[in-house]
Amino acid sequence: MKKIFFMIILLLLTTMVNSFAIDNLECNSSILVDAESGKVLYSKYPDRIKYPASLTKLMTAVIAVENGDLDDVYTVDDETPFTIDGSHIALEPGEKLTLEELLHALLIPSANDAAEVIAINNAGSVESFVEKMNEKAAELGMTNTNFVNPHGLHDDSHYTTASDLAKLAVYAYKNEVIRNIVKKKNYTIPATNIKEDERLLNTTNRLFIGTGYGNQIIIDGKYRDIKYDGATGMKTGYTPQAGSTFIGSAERDGLTLISVVLDGYITEVYSDTVKLLDYGFSNFEKIGLVETNTYVDSTEVIGANVEKIPLVTEDSFSSVIEKNESSNITSRITMDEITLPIKKDQCMGKYEFLLNDEVIGAVNLYTPIRIDEFAPINTRAIVVKTILSVFLAIAGLILLLRLYFTIRVWSVRKNKKLKL
Repeated sequence: MKKIFFMIILLLLTTMVNSFAIDNLECNSSILVDAESGKVLYSKYPDRIKYPASLTKLMTAVIAVENGDLDDVYTVDDETPFTIDGSHIALEPGEKLTLEELLHALLIPSANDAAEVIAINNAGSVESFVEKMNEKAAELGMTNTNFVNPHGLHDDSHYTTASDLAKLAVYAYKNEVIRNIVKKKNYTIPATNIKEDERLLNTTNRLFIGTGYGNQIIIDGKYRDIKYDGATGMKTGYTPQAGSTFIGSAERDGLTLISVVLDGYITEVYSDTVKLLDYGFSNFEKIGLVETNTYVDSTEVIGANVEKIPLVTEDSFSSVIEKNESSNITSRITMDEITLPIKKDQCMGKYEFLLNDEVIGAVNLYTPIRIDEFAPINTRAIVVKTILSVFLAIAGLILLLRLYFTIRVWSVRKNKKLKL
């Protein structure tokens, strides 16, 4: 009895610790999602309208990468170096840099002048570039977002939500160029046509470098370094109006998580980020449910020239679920309406996965072979042919018997003559 009581108390304490670790978030709005699917794992006021500050630059990078080549050479205009405030890399009029170099300046030290130069060179003007940003936002389902510039410096009409930024972050993280840049701690821009010296860019992301004095946060009542095991990016932001903002990402045991926190103080965005990521890795896991080109089952189609038609998965599928929930996952096959003939690799239906009777995902099923109809059978001809065959067999047998008896009679008569 005492052992059972102890176990109950231990379970309650564990639950309280987990609740404390996620429920005492300091920032005004936050969300945690799976980086692969975008599945929301936790949120706190995710749809509150907020200013993104330099998190804007993630969208700037998306538009630049999708509408340009990394080797493109961009020229700094005459106005940007003298009109853009905040963080910068001291670009000068007429200076030439590649898009790749400017993207590193945009995402690692968060250079506002790099954002402006990218916009002007990529789209012809800041206004045209911002149009592309808002078009992409609409495409991604960012329904509570409006951009007015490529860097995130304050404007009352430049706003978003944590939920919308999570959609952007998931999309951007799937882009290999962006993913490879945001995971870097530093980068060197070589000398240009204007600058003789190299530029060393250092990250503003403390998940990579935050250790020691001034880089500690309190988690569950204990001091802890901001530096996070498994950190992979993504973007920092700050303006007086927006406060500190941050999108963080990390990967452990094949599971990649993305967190968004808005409207906090600088240490709060990191403590909230760490709490969110800790919560995600402690409570969720990624499980593979099926691989590509896996035989699942077979089906029958009336009139087909084969008895069984194989069903094979077109893609692999994995899902992020709460730990210890895998036993509650079931699967089912739903078939399309099929008519013959069936082409090779034709989609036949779906292989669906359910968690507690709710669909969590599906993959297409195809057949790797061509299926034709049976050739039509002429029953009358078969019957006639069979009867004819039987008749001929009987006639042949009668002829053989007659021949046998004829020979037999001839042989008997011959023997009688010899005896006489």
